[in-house]
Amino acid sequence: MDEINKQFEYSELLAGKVLDALTDEQKKQLLEWEEEVDGNRELAENILNAYSYNEWQEKIKTIDTVEAWASFLDRMDSSAKKPGKVVKLNMFKWMSAAAAVLVVGLALFTIFNKTGNLKPIEESSIAPGSSHAELVLSNGEVINLDEVDNQIQEGKVEAKNTKGILQYKDSEMVASQNESESAKVNTLRVPRGAEYQLVLSDGTKVWLNSDTELTYTVPFIGSERRVALKGEAYFDVTPNKELPFIVTSGTQEVQVLGTEFNVSAYTEDNRIITTLVEGKVKVEEKYSHATEFLSPNQQTNFDINSKSIKKKDVDVYPYVAWKEGRFVFHNVTLQELFSKISKWYDVEYQIEGEKLKSLKFTGDLPRYNDMSGILKIIEAEMSVNIQIGHNNKVYVSE
Repeated sequence: MDEINKQFEYSELLAGKVLDALTDEQKKQLLEWEEEVDGNRELAENILNAYSYNEWQEKIKTIDTVEAWASFLDRMDSSAKKPGKVVKLNMFKWMSAAAAVLVVGLALFTIFNKTGNLKPIEESSIAPGSSHAELVLSNGEVINLDEVDNQIQEGKVEAKNTKGILQYKDSEMVASQNESESAKVNTLRVPRGAEYQLVLSDGTKVWLNSDTELTYTVPFIGSERRVALKGEAYFDVTPNKELPFIVTSGTQEVQVLGTEFNVSAYTEDNRIITTLVEGKVKVEEKYSHATEFLSPNQQTNFDINSKSIKKKDVDVYPYVAWKEGRFVFHNVTLQELFSKISKWYDVEYQIEGEKLKSLKFTGDLPRYNDMSGILKIIEAEMSVNIQIGHNNKVYVSE
């Protein structure tokens, strides 16, 4: 109970920081706490995380916070009235809900990590992803492809959906000027914990990874075949020298004639990785026109913030193995590893401390197995402790 009371004390300091109601002594006390133990600063950030709070809500009845909260209000009100502070009472009341999250959240976070609410890997089962997607038609209608077998039609556009593959009816590569009005803009959305395959109207094959969406016209319009990608996809493009195939991801464009390549363009990564397996592609930033040409076994790293493009030679297998049912990692950080596999298993994760996040991992793991098997390998290879919490959230610690 003393430990929980201590956490309440630091919760009050965190709330006071939000309200700008801390004395110089309190600021010093909070700074010392953040630097005292590796992970305290990260812990403070987690208290402000809305997802974490939702997770804690189910446990809120296990602790009586009324008395502590009343005491907190009194103390913060007193701080706000001290000379030099310009925190109005109505502002204080407006922020009370946020402050409550801090107080209750930190205490409950302590409980989660100090008691038996976390389960070892052996007592958990987390199923892998499966074929699942939604098709958004040009009129805004959303079709759950799990519930549609075989034929889908929108105007003159026809597609067949079966066994995790959406295949459009073969058509002319590009609509003529008279037919362009009948072309439709479709978007295939693949959520976390899923994958899907797509065959476009020109015969181009696309494998879409978890948390990915691809927007395209059916049939293609004009003098090119253009698609827009968010997430990760592998393309096997039908050759046509007269009609370039272009993949846009933000301000990056990949132009091909007929080839196989992988593009990873997740927004949270702040970079776009384009890896060429066969053929030749041009990677370009459309405003600065920075350009690189790729040959097989080469890759570009496009920095979204600086708009710069860097090219290097690579072993392509780790970047395309997901399409073949494997997770292949070569000297990646633990943070990068969990960022990848968490999308496929549709779980949240938390790694305690920057030291653990930066640990490097190399391994070849099965993509379609239960996640518990993968977590056991990671735990053994990295000498870390992994436990499973509410909603299968994965906690990694020393």
